Amino acid sequence: MKISLLCLINSSKDSYQFIDEIMLRTFEHIGVPFELFDISKHKITNEINDYSAIVLGQEGIANDISETDAHMMADAVRDGVGLVCFDGHEIHLFPEPIKEVFGVKTSDKPTHMPHMTTSAIRTIDNSHYITYTREKEVTYFNKPVEAGNIINASPRCRVLMVLANGSGCPALITTTHGRGRAVLFALSPKVWLEEYFGHGSGLDDIFWKSIIWASRKPFVMLAMPPFVTMRVDDCSGTYNFKWIDIANKHGIIPHVSLFIDNITDNAAKVIKEKYEAGLAEFSVHAFTWTHQVYWKPRSPTDHSTGEEYPEEVLREYFEKIDRKIKQWGIKLSKVFVPHFGEAGKNVISFLKERGITYLGFPMNFSIPFGEVLKATGGILEKPVGFRPKPYGGLGGAFDKHPLDPELFMAYATRMTIPRAQLEVKIELGEIRTVEQMYDFLWDAVNVKGKGVDIELAAKHGAEEIKLGLDNLFFGLMITHEQNISMFSLEEWDEVLSRIDELTSRYDKIYKSWEYIAEYAKNKCSTRILEATYDPEKGNIRCILDGKSDMTLWLYVFADKGDKVVYRFQPLPLFEGRSEVIFNFEGLFVRHFRFK
Repeated sequence: MKISLLCLINSSKDSYQFIDEIMLRTFEHIGVPFELFDISKHKITNEINDYSAIVLGQEGIANDISETDAHMMADAVRDGVGLVCFDGHEIHLFPEPIKEVFGVKTSDKPTHMPHMTTSAIRTIDNSHYITYTREKEVTYFNKPVEAGNIINASPRCRVLMVLANGSGCPALITTTHGRGRAVLFALSPKVWLEEYFGHGSGLDDIFWKSIIWASRKPFVMLAMPPFVTMRVDDCSGTYNFKWIDIANKHGIIPHVSLFIDNITDNAAKVIKEKYEAGLAEFSVHAFTWTHQVYWKPRSPTDHSTGEEYPEEVLREYFEKIDRKIKQWGIKLSKVFVPHFGEAGKNVISFLKERGITYLGFPMNFSIPFGEVLKATGGILEKPVGFRPKPYGGLGGAFDKHPLDPELFMAYATRMTIPRAQLEVKIELGEIRTVEQMYDFLWDAVNVKGKGVDIELAAKHGAEEIKLGLDNLFFGLMITHEQNISMFSLEEWDEVLSRIDELTSRYDKIYKSWEYIAEYAKNKCSTRILEATYDPEKGNIRCILDGKSDMTLWLYVFADKGDKVVYRFQPLPLFEGRSEVIFNFEGLFVRHFRFK
């Protein structure tokens, strides 16, 4: 039995050109095995019974499925194959056997409203696996999308989201049909295009969890584990770094980016202690706030222009850094996060000499901060001149840098959420400045009448974690030490405790950013060519291709009633092609600790 998705496509339709943006790049990012089946060239056969789930994600695919094909698909679901439809705005065009699987009655007329579009959807049930980590909130689109008109849903259906267009019609339905599970997203798949909303923007948890929930088990996924970390810039040693102790108390291993000329001997001792204990990692942000290492701005307060330092100056600067780091008895993190995001192209060779090869945002080498902001409309972490994988920088990136393939971008961001979502946050007063979307403490300090706003700080920190995990990047909280200094240590502890509460529905594994970046690079160099399940022996067999220099962890999913549970199966280091066989049942009785 194959462990694989069967994605029905029609290459003869105009909508085929959007398949990559809607589905394929996401399948590759989350690491699910899949095959494309072109119904314009081949007839559907009973072989569909051998797959984990059938996915309908190309716009207009409903018109191409015959009554005979529909009966075959319905029978497959009845026998245990999953069915996921992201082309639900045309549910009324699907043959009756498909509509019967989903348990819905439809109309091609706007019976509830004078239109059949929506600019928003709302989660109304977050007790289901698919929506468990979502708030009961409205998600807004940049442009309205076509929506299906479902006039009735069977009692076996469960409505998780509704259209926020005044109709009250279902937007997301789950159901069972025989031994199979089915998910209907009653919107046009255009919603996954950046123009409308896009991947990496706040709905990806619905996308991949719908696939996981519906797929016949066992099912596997080679995605990022739920890693979480914190980045703190402009660090000079506030509270003699006691704020790191509190971060550690909450499991966090922070990336501490230093103003190295501000570090006292006492602070250097703490740096060494934390480094040796593996409780923090350190990078060089700048010498001081007004003296940069990697780029010469017009002035410390004017970043509209700038220039590269001469090679001899860079050599002097890096030798100074080397002496400091040797004196402190540590090694620098391999993750690079320069002050104001500014670094010249001639810095690259100096970084590589020191093993610093991971970029903490989409570095635009030799471009001043002001030019980046101008080009992106004020969004620091939006790439200029290139579109990194998987989503062009939306939500983050795992990709080689176009200037040098030895540099790997590994970051997560909520700076790129859709314009409509940002406007709502501004209207509700959740953010006063766009910097709040970058630094989770930014608007929570210097609050009139309060000094600090612990709840606001926690809300934004939690949102950074949630979006990163929902996108299957990683949870990355970002702030600056001067903002931490506005909180007492007790208040800082309270902020992190509240973030723990707000993210309590998420699985979280705390790791250093360097570890996470290295993991992401290895994951992106690896793919599952084939996965099968032998029900008689209970064995799962995976054929891997690529290269991994560290242990990767394969998600293995099982059904538990209406819920879904998972375990991690460790994968060996390999290069080229490798076969891995393990026992499915044994995995769920074995206890292990993630290392």
